[in-house]
Amino acid sequence: MRAILDCDVQRVWDTVTDLEHYQWRRDITGIEAANDGQFREYTKDGFATDFTVTAWEPCRRWAFDLENPNLKGRWVGTFTAQGDRTELEFTEEVVPKRSLPRPLVKIFLKRQQRRYLADLKKALGC
Repeated sequence: MRAILDCDVQRVWDTVTDLEHYQWRRDITGIEAANDGQFREYTKDGFATDFTVTAWEPCRRWAFDLENPNLKGRWVGTFTAQGDRTELEFTEEVVPKRSLPRPLVKIFLKRQQRRYLADLKKALGC
């Protein structure tokens, strides 16, 4: 997913990476963060996904491995300042753990990414 937001990169970075203030996201009900670069997100139906941070370059790059009972993979977010705007690129690579059809997984991830971006734009007001 790629997008350009009319907000400065520091504000976008702070919003995306703040694990305590996640309420702007309509897809999750909670995040439990550990001090060792790991966190767990809970969906509205109580489904948990575990994350392990693999890269942290403030205002540039955030990456992590992810895993839940249905899939595992990695996510990489790049943040590029363009004056007062920010170019985002989020890449997600996942492998189903169960015999889920790949096209179904791809459709689900695309829908999640669109929802995430819409929520982020709304939270930032840009």
